[in-house]
Amino acid sequence: MFYTVMRFIGRPLAYLLFWPILRGKENLPAKGPAILAANHIGTGETFLLMIMIAPQVTFPAKQELFRTDTLLHRLGAWFLRMMHQVPMNRTGGDASLDSLGPIYQVLNNGGYVAIFPEGHRSPDGRLYRGRTGVARLALTTGAPVVPFGCFRTRFTRKWLPFPWLYRPELRIGEPFSFSEEDRQAFLQAPDRQAATQALRSATEEVMDHIAAITGQEQVDEYSYGPGPRQED
Repeated sequence: MFYTVMRFIGRPLAYLLFWPILRGKENLPAKGPAILAANHIGTGETFLLMIMIAPQVTFPAKQELFRTDTLLHRLGAWFLRMMHQVPMNRTGGDASLDSLGPIYQVLNNGGYVAIFPEGHRSPDGRLYRGRTGVARLALTTGAPVVPFGCFRTRFTRKWLPFPWLYRPELRIGEPFSFSEEDRQAFLQAPDRQAATQALRSATEEVMDHIAAITGQEQVDEYSYGPGPRQED
């Protein structure tokens, strides 16, 4: 209910203030489960996806946003949870894998989740190496992946004295699913190395679909924010 009310309020405000553009909405599956995978260039993307996409969408958000050491932090964490965001450990490895539990639950219930495979915002507009979370979810659950392209979603000042979004745009690509052969290559992998290779191959396919929409140059390295650098 809270999510619906906030979207009811936020949608007209967003169209009034930012004039956002949505293309390819016919590509969004009418029924879930579905995994929305997008490039990550600005802070406006989560907000825009929430208000512009018809189904309710669950996002994994960095766990640092769910701190409870002050009243302000507790209020912020409460708001994020009410907006169907769940804490995600982004350090990689088993810690990140364990934090995917709530996302699996949403997909198993036929819901929609949205993930930025790069993990952190691109520092220079290029498309960086994807983390394997999207591929793992798709190969495990069989849910289709819906690639997204985000444009002009980074707040900039230009001629204004404060940051602003200038005609942000979301483009929805055609959904795709991994073959049963790909799924079994991961699910029945004889060892960790084989499973990792299957995940990496599937992740590269996801990133190729996103790049086909955005036209971004792909970079074979991770985009890092604050914190320790760890592999998937």
